[in-house]
Amino acid sequence: MKKRLSKVMPFVYLAVFLYSGYLLVQYLYTYVEAASSLKETQEIYETALENVTEPGVVEGSNKEAILSRYTMRPQFEELHKVNDDIVGWISVEGSKVNNPILQAEDNDFYLNRNFKGDYSRAGSVFMDFRNDVTDMSRNTVIYGHAMRNDTMFGSLKKFGDQDYANKHSVIYMDTLYEGYDIEVFAAYETTIDFYYIETHFQSDEEFGDFLGEVESRSLIDMPVEVGPDDQIVTLSTCNNSVNSKDKRYVVQGKLVKR
Repeated sequence: MKKRLSKVMPFVYLAVFLYSGYLLVQYLYTYVEAASSLKETQEIYETALENVTEPGVVEGSNKEAILSRYTMRPQFEELHKVNDDIVGWISVEGSKVNNPILQAEDNDFYLNRNFKGDYSRAGSVFMDFRNDVTDMSRNTVIYGHAMRNDTMFGSLKKFGDQDYANKHSVIYMDTLYEGYDIEVFAAYETTIDFYYIETHFQSDEEFGDFLGEVESRSLIDMPVEVGPDDQIVTLSTCNNSVNSKDKRYVVQGKLVKR
């Protein structure tokens, strides 16, 4: 029996080695593919931004009348030709958060698809299907994977450090129709037992209770006042620690139109 095992074990070791190598290659490819895809979309967006010019004001009209909230902003025109599921862009100065925001008819599609809709293990940053960029909810929820190189939402956990949050207190979000500042007021780890992704609330009191629960969980104390009359944005990612299947890291901010 021992002799038979001694003959079999080298093949077992080889199989384990080959499988481990396969997993490593897959892991590395995920990051290479994600970096290439992100660079491509960033170049499209940044080029479009450089070419954006403010329209002239027609006599007897005003800028708001010309730039209707339902007229797509010019910086998104080229991206929309690639994929009309793109509904916005999110970025944080001094970080690697600089991504298009996708939206599908469910919250599964862009978990494993890039901005072109092609399969990608890294997925995309995407908005909850229940939200609507033409009519912002009380809570707009945006999801992204916690990439270990800090791209996508890999750096969200850093907001739990007060000093980091102070230096990155504003997150920038541009939708197809409007520009917003997200003034960070909370960051915390939670489990899916806390339904922080609720998008609509039945009353001001219910929303106020929700905000109170959020602030009680927060690891940071920011000088941002948030009340029932406000709207917020929730950024959600998986905690990439061991045994974190049900754990999430959340950063939330007050939505302020620029």
